[in-house]
Amino acid sequence: MNRKKLRLIYNPYAGRRRLIQEMDTAIRVFQEGGYEVTVHRTESPTDIEYTSSLSTDVECLVIAGGDGSIHQAVNGLMKIPSSQRPVLGILPVGTANDLAFGLRLPQKISEACKVIVQGSPFEMDLGEVNERYFVNVFSAGLLTDVSPKVDVHIKNRLGQLAYYLKGIETLPTYRPFKVEYELNGITINEEAMLILAVNGISVGGFRQLVPKASLIDGKLDFVIVRHSGWPDTMRMLLHLVGGGKMSSDQIVQFQTSELKVFTERPVFSDLDGEWGPDSPWEIKIGPKLTVLC
Repeated sequence: MNRKKLRLIYNPYAGRRRLIQEMDTAIRVFQEGGYEVTVHRTESPTDIEYTSSLSTDVECLVIAGGDGSIHQAVNGLMKIPSSQRPVLGILPVGTANDLAFGLRLPQKISEACKVIVQGSPFEMDLGEVNERYFVNVFSAGLLTDVSPKVDVHIKNRLGQLAYYLKGIETLPTYRPFKVEYELNGITINEEAMLILAVNGISVGGFRQLVPKASLIDGKLDFVIVRHSGWPDTMRMLLHLVGGGKMSSDQIVQFQTSELKVFTERPVFSDLDGEWGPDSPWEIKIGPKLTVLC
């Protein structure tokens, strides 16, 4: 009997090394589900993308890690022709696990493995920025450079709190930037602190930041935080951290499938917690990706 093939790529440092302790359980569940399993211990984000791009020899590619690891895997998978592309399985062992939350995947590793074995294919939207894909969120401005700068050991100990503390630390000295974009035929100019283009409902551990967002609606939910001085911005961030809803005159929200954004000075971006392209940006809905959930 020909067994289906599954490749497991894992980040050994993700999520307090939870998978390391349950690796045998994961492989057992996959094998009992009819898969021939190979395991790849990743050495770097670029290694995840490269290994994923070569995975035409398996039916299922499983990523064990957080949103950043999934991001790298997806950008590798999208280099494969759709007829040869494996389906994606996710073991959510990262810090925020925003995409996994949006897909309603279980946090327990053994249960997440069962979803991969027994789950149904789900066609989800991808976002795209300057020919780079993202699964959950594009961000630019305040807090954008926080995730790549947080030490992995601190992140494992403090979780989401590490991001918040690092972001608040940079707030008083952050310089806003001017943006220009066209929406419904109207050119709009804003002085912004932060821009988000959201694909899923959870961003940075804020589980209901954009509650109307959907992974299948063919649109991105944009959030622009206007500049109004750092004390007001601090109050807004603390309100969100405390579980409050995102509603303020300081915030602009809208949906669209494509937006070109220009800035007065170069501004870097973040895609799913990984470095993204500098401005200007063409942000749009990309192709669909098949995920098991």
